[in-house]
Amino acid sequence: MGSRVTFFEVEILDWKTKQQLCFLDKVEPHATISDIRLMFHKSYPQWYPARQSIRLDPKGKSLRDEEILQHLPVGTTATLYFKDLGPQIGWTMVFLTEYAGPLFIYFLFYFRMPFVYGLDDKLTSSPHPVVNLACICHSFHYIKRLIETIFVHRFSHGTMPLRSIIKMTVWAKDKHYTYVREFKDYPSLRMPIIPFLL
Repeated sequence: MGSRVTFFEVEILDWKTKQQLCFLDKVEPHATISDIRLMFHKSYPQWYPARQSIRLDPKGKSLRDEEILQHLPVGTTATLYFKDLGPQIGWTMVFLTEYAGPLFIYFLFYFRMPFVYGLDDKLTSSPHPVVNLACICHSFHYIKRLIETIFVHRFSHGTMPLRSIIKMTVWAKDKHYTYVREFKDYPSLRMPIIPFLL
Protein backbone atom coordinates (compact mmCIF):
# COMPACT_ATOMS: atom_id res chain seq x y z
CA MET A 1 0.00 0.00 0.00
CA GLY A 2 1.53 3.33 -1.14
CA SER A 3 1.85 6.36 1.03
CA ARG A 4 -0.76 9.07 0.67
CA VAL A 5 0.30 12.54 -0.33
CA THR A 6 -1.18 15.27 1.82
CA PHE A 7 -2.01 18.30 -0.26
CA PHE A 8 -1.96 21.82 1.11
CA GLU A 9 -4.57 24.51 0.85
CA VAL A 10 -3.07 27.97 0.43
CA GLU A 11 -5.04 31.11 1.17
CA ILE A 12 -3.47 34.33 -0.09
CA LEU A 13 -4.61 37.56 1.57
CA ASP A 14 -3.87 41.19 0.80
CA TRP A 15 -1.20 42.30 3.30
CA LYS A 16 -2.96 45.58 4.09
CA THR A 17 -6.70 44.82 4.01
CA LYS A 18 -6.47 41.10 4.92
CA GLN A 19 -9.04 40.48 2.17
CA GLN A 20 -8.79 37.08 0.50
CA LEU A 21 -7.35 37.39 -3.00
CA CYS A 22 -6.88 33.76 -3.92
CA PHE A 23 -7.48 30.26 -2.60
CA LEU A 24 -5.26 27.50 -3.99
CA ASP A 25 -6.58 23.99 -3.51
CA LYS A 26 -4.51 20.78 -3.72
CA VAL A 27 -1.06 22.37 -3.69
CA GLU A 28 1.77 19.83 -3.67
CA PRO A 29 3.70 19.78 -0.35
CA HIS A 30 7.02 20.18 -2.19
CA ALA A 31 5.78 23.27 -4.09
CA THR A 32 8.10 26.24 -3.80
CA ILE A 33 7.17 29.87 -3.25
CA SER A 34 8.08 30.37 -6.91
CA ASP A 35 5.41 27.78 -7.85
CA ILE A 36 2.86 29.55 -5.64
CA ARG A 37 3.69 32.89 -7.30
CA LEU A 38 3.04 31.31 -10.70
CA MET A 39 -0.30 29.90 -9.51
CA PHE A 40 -1.25 33.31 -8.10
CA HIS A 41 -0.22 34.92 -11.39
CA LYS A 42 -2.72 32.70 -13.25
CA SER A 43 -5.51 34.22 -11.15
CA TYR A 44 -4.15 37.77 -11.36
CA PRO A 45 -2.20 38.24 -14.62
CA GLN A 46 -1.45 41.92 -13.83
CA TRP A 47 0.77 40.81 -10.93
CA TYR A 48 3.59 38.92 -12.61
CA PRO A 49 5.85 36.90 -10.25
CA ALA A 50 8.63 39.52 -10.01
CA ARG A 51 6.06 42.04 -8.81
CA GLN A 52 4.81 39.80 -5.96
CA SER A 53 6.00 39.73 -2.38
CA ILE A 54 4.65 36.63 -0.62
CA ARG A 55 4.99 36.60 3.18
CA LEU A 56 4.01 34.57 6.23
CA ASP A 57 3.25 37.72 8.21
CA PRO A 58 1.73 40.92 6.75
CA LYS A 59 4.67 43.01 7.96
CA GLY A 60 7.29 40.27 7.71
CA LYS A 61 9.99 39.67 5.14
CA SER A 62 9.29 38.27 1.69
CA LEU A 63 9.72 34.54 1.34
CA ARG A 64 12.50 33.42 -1.00
CA ASP A 65 11.52 31.71 -4.26
CA GLU A 66 13.27 28.46 -3.33
CA GLU A 67 11.52 27.99 0.04
CA ILE A 68 9.36 24.85 0.11
CA LEU A 69 5.79 24.97 1.38
CA GLN A 70 6.02 21.90 3.66
CA HIS A 71 9.13 23.33 5.37
CA LEU A 72 7.39 26.57 6.31
CA PRO A 73 5.86 26.93 9.81
CA VAL A 74 2.30 26.40 8.55
CA GLY A 75 -0.20 23.59 8.76
CA THR A 76 -1.89 21.94 5.79
CA THR A 77 -3.93 25.12 5.42
CA ALA A 78 -1.42 27.92 4.89
CA THR A 79 -2.24 31.60 5.04
CA LEU A 80 0.15 33.77 3.07
CA TYR A 81 0.11 37.52 2.51
CA PHE A 82 0.60 39.27 -0.81
CA LYS A 83 2.12 42.72 -1.31
CA ASP A 84 2.35 44.37 -4.73
CA LEU A 85 5.92 45.57 -5.29
CA GLY A 86 4.88 47.76 -8.22
CA PRO A 87 6.22 47.70 -11.78
CA GLN A 88 9.64 46.08 -12.02
CA ILE A 89 12.59 46.54 -14.38
CA GLY A 90 15.37 44.02 -14.97
CA TRP A 91 18.77 44.81 -13.46
CA THR A 92 20.49 44.20 -16.78
CA MET A 93 18.35 46.90 -18.38
CA VAL A 94 19.06 49.25 -15.46
CA PHE A 95 22.82 48.95 -15.89
CA LEU A 96 22.71 49.08 -19.68
CA THR A 97 20.76 52.34 -19.44
CA GLU A 98 23.03 53.70 -16.73
CA TYR A 99 26.18 53.11 -18.78
CA ALA A 100 24.84 53.92 -22.24
CA GLY A 101 23.50 57.33 -21.16
CA PRO A 102 26.84 58.96 -20.25
CA LEU A 103 28.48 57.38 -23.31
CA PHE A 104 25.84 58.79 -25.66
CA ILE A 105 25.86 62.24 -24.03
CA TYR A 106 29.66 62.43 -24.16
CA PHE A 107 29.61 61.63 -27.88
CA LEU A 108 27.17 64.51 -28.46
CA PHE A 109 29.84 66.88 -27.21
CA TYR A 110 32.85 65.07 -28.65
CA PHE A 111 31.47 65.14 -32.18
CA ARG A 112 30.51 68.80 -31.64
CA MET A 113 26.91 68.46 -32.69
CA PRO A 114 25.63 71.72 -34.27
CA PHE A 115 22.46 71.78 -32.15
CA VAL A 116 24.70 71.93 -29.05
CA TYR A 117 27.56 74.17 -30.28
CA GLY A 118 26.01 76.10 -33.12
CA LEU A 119 27.44 76.36 -36.63
CA ASP A 120 30.58 78.35 -35.76
CA ASP A 121 33.59 76.55 -37.32
CA LYS A 122 35.90 77.19 -34.36
CA LEU A 123 33.49 75.26 -32.10
CA THR A 124 32.75 72.29 -34.39
CA SER A 125 36.19 70.70 -34.05
CA SER A 126 39.03 70.73 -31.55
CA PRO A 127 42.73 70.76 -32.52
CA HIS A 128 43.82 69.44 -29.11
CA PRO A 129 44.87 65.76 -29.03
CA VAL A 130 43.86 65.50 -25.35
CA VAL A 131 40.23 65.73 -26.51
CA ASN A 132 40.69 62.51 -28.49
CA LEU A 133 42.49 60.83 -25.58
CA ALA A 134 39.70 61.82 -23.20
CA CYS A 135 37.09 60.40 -25.58
CA ILE A 136 39.02 57.13 -25.91
CA CYS A 137 39.37 56.76 -22.13
CA HIS A 138 35.76 57.72 -21.44
CA SER A 139 34.44 55.44 -24.18
CA PHE A 140 36.61 52.52 -23.08
CA HIS A 141 35.36 52.89 -19.50
CA TYR A 142 31.66 52.80 -20.40
CA ILE A 143 31.92 50.25 -23.24
CA LYS A 144 33.79 47.94 -20.85
CA ARG A 145 30.95 48.36 -18.34
CA LEU A 146 28.34 47.58 -21.00
CA ILE A 147 30.18 44.40 -22.03
CA GLU A 148 30.58 43.35 -18.37
CA THR A 149 26.87 43.86 -17.79
CA ILE A 150 25.93 41.67 -20.74
CA PHE A 151 28.50 38.87 -20.39
CA VAL A 152 29.83 38.83 -16.82
CA HIS A 153 27.37 40.15 -14.24
CA ARG A 154 24.88 37.85 -12.57
CA PHE A 155 22.30 39.55 -10.39
CA SER A 156 20.94 37.95 -7.23
CA HIS A 157 17.59 39.66 -7.74
CA GLY A 158 16.16 39.65 -11.23
CA THR A 159 14.40 43.00 -10.96
CA MET A 160 14.17 46.28 -9.09
CA PRO A 161 11.19 48.58 -8.62
CA LEU A 162 10.73 50.94 -11.54
CA ARG A 163 10.29 53.88 -9.15
CA SER A 164 13.87 53.33 -7.93
CA ILE A 165 15.21 54.13 -11.38
CA ILE A 166 15.00 57.83 -10.46
CA LYS A 167 17.36 57.27 -7.51
CA MET A 168 19.72 55.26 -9.72
CA THR A 169 19.65 57.96 -12.40
CA VAL A 170 20.58 60.68 -9.90
CA TRP A 171 23.41 58.50 -8.58
CA ALA A 172 24.70 57.81 -12.10
CA LYS A 173 24.54 61.51 -13.01
CA ASP A 174 26.56 62.35 -9.89
CA LYS A 175 29.13 59.75 -10.83
CA HIS A 176 29.29 61.11 -14.38
CA TYR A 177 29.75 64.70 -13.18
CA THR A 178 32.64 63.64 -10.97
CA TYR A 179 34.30 61.77 -13.83
CA VAL A 180 33.82 64.56 -16.39
CA ARG A 181 35.19 67.20 -13.98
CA GLU A 182 38.59 65.54 -14.42
CA PHE A 183 38.53 66.34 -18.14
CA LYS A 184 38.30 69.97 -19.18
CA ASP A 185 37.90 69.42 -22.92
CA TYR A 186 34.55 71.17 -23.30
CA PRO A 187 34.59 74.68 -24.77
CA SER A 188 33.83 77.49 -22.36
CA LEU A 189 30.89 78.72 -24.46
CA ARG A 190 27.87 76.57 -23.76
CA MET A 191 24.29 76.89 -24.83
CA PRO A 192 21.50 76.70 -22.22
CA ILE A 193 20.50 73.20 -23.42
CA ILE A 194 23.67 71.64 -21.98
CA PRO A 195 22.58 71.63 -18.30
CA PHE A 196 19.32 70.03 -19.41
CA LEU A 197 21.19 67.20 -21.17
CA LEU A 198 23.68 66.58 -18.40
